[in-house]
Amino acid sequence: MKIRPECFGCLERLVDLTVGLATSDPALQERARRAALGIIREELGAGGAIPAMIANRFHLAIQELTGNPDPFAGRKAAETAYLAGMQERLAPGYGEDLESLLKFAAVGNAIDFFRREDEVTRELLGQVDFGISALPRFHERLAAAGGPILYLADNAGEQFFDRPLVAALRQWGWQVYYAVKGGPIQNDLTREDLEASGLGPAMEPVVSTGSRTVGLTLAGASPEFRELYREARLILAKGMGHFETLSHAGDARLFFLLQAKCEPVARALGVARRTFVFRTMT
Repeated sequence: MKIRPECFGCLERLVDLTVGLATSDPALQERARRAALGIIREELGAGGAIPAMIANRFHLAIQELTGNPDPFAGRKAAETAYLAGMQERLAPGYGEDLESLLKFAAVGNAIDFFRREDEVTRELLGQVDFGISALPRFHERLAAAGGPILYLADNAGEQFFDRPLVAALRQWGWQVYYAVKGGPIQNDLTREDLEASGLGPAMEPVVSTGSRTVGLTLAGASPEFRELYREARLILAKGMGHFETLSHAGDARLFFLLQAKCEPVARALGVARRTFVFRTMT
C-alpha cells in the first residue's frame, strides 16, 4: 500500500512517541527526531513509499542514536498484560467455529498505542462484524490446499487472541507455523514475548522472520523464513503493517485479518475506519 498525504502526520506522531519512549534526554530526543523526520522526507521525495517501510527505517535510526534497542518494551509489556486479562473476559462470548475464531483473533488487533485504554476496551467489548469477509474463499482454500499455513503475528498482546484459532486449525489437521519478529520493533511479538507470557510451548512450532520490521519485507528476512514462506499453502497475515507491506503482492495465498485503524488503510480496503476485515487482494 503506497503512502497517502495523511500518512505524514501519523508517521510524525509515531516518531514523537518513539523518541519519547527511547530517551528522556531532551538533546538526544531532538537529534533522533530530526534524523527520523529527515528519513520521512527522503522517502516521500523518492516516491512510491510504503508507510510501514518508512517506519522501519526511522525506528532503527532512533534506536541507534539513543542507544535504546527496544523503546516500546514497557509499553508492550503493559499492553500484553491488559490483553491477557481482556482475552479471559471476552473468550466465553465467542464460539468455536472458524468464523467465530477469526473474529476473536481480529478483535485483538484493536489494540492501538495512539488510543486510550478505555476507548480500546469499549471496542473490544463491542460486536465484531467483518465489513469484508473472505470466509467462503478461505473455506475453499482450506479444503483444496495441502501443506502448511503460515500465520504472521502482529502485536504482542494479540498472542492470546491468536491462540484459539491456531489451536483449532491444528486440531483440524493443518500444520500451522506461528511467525514472530526477529527482534524488537514497535509493540510487535517476538519469541521472547511468547516465552515471557508462557504461551511459547502452546504456539509451537514458532518461527522467526529473522528481521526486525513492521509488517514483512521478504528481502530482509532470513533464508530459512523465505523458504518457509515459499512453501506455505496459505498465509494468514495479521494487522495493518502486513497489509501495507504485502497487499501489493497479488498473492492468492494471502488472507489479511485486521482492523482498519486509519483512513488510508480503510480507503485501500474500501471500508470505513475502525472496520474489521478478513479479505484477500486477488
